[in-house]
Amino acid sequence: MEDDYKKWLTQFRKGYIELCTLMALKTKGSMHGIALIRFFEDMDLQVNEGTLYPLLNRMEQNGWLESTWNMPTTSGHPKREYIISKKGEIILPKLVETYDLHHESIKKIKGIK
Repeated sequence: MEDDYKKWLTQFRKGYIELCTLMALKTKGSMHGIALIRFFEDMDLQVNEGTLYPLLNRMEQNGWLESTWNMPTTSGHPKREYIISKKGEIILPKLVETYDLHHESIKKIKGIK
């Protein structure tokens, strides 16, 4: 039973974190991975690097994000900066609408109005 729950949770979180990532980049502008993780922590959403980076790569392959390397001028390591793409801008309202509809359905099923 616990394995079933873990599988379901993994799938649920992938979609949910994708939605949250697009929303964060839409509202905050470009961000690198660690900045996204910190932003999510501030929003009480725990996302680790092992989850986020594969998700960012997949979202970029899907055309929802674009990235560039930010090279520091003095010291430090280069950081990959992510920004929402035109395709991401187009799909985001659809994802939010779908999330909202499903959230309302769950509330109705639970008997909350």
